[in-house]
Amino acid sequence: MERLVLKSKSKEDIRLIADVARKMGITVEYSFNEDIAMVEEPEALAEWERLSPEQQQGLLDAIDELDAGNGEDSEDIIREFRKKYE
Repeated sequence: MERLVLKSKSKEDIRLIADVARKMGITVEYSFNEDIAMVEEPEALAEWERLSPEQQQGLLDAIDELDAGNGEDSEDIIREFRKKYE
């Protein structure tokens, strides 16, 4: 699989290029912070960009923690909250 990375200050230019690529049957990926992520729409990327640098870093740190196996099972957390608040 070949990859092409485009960088532009104009989101509209990137959006136009992405639309043409989709019409050609090419999968489009948007990236942020030099990490490639499967983001179907630019709105998801815009949501990321609205976060402060501290919020972005907090999310990236949390993902690293999960990847390292330092997370908790969501079912356990839900059970704890139900015990406490029901």
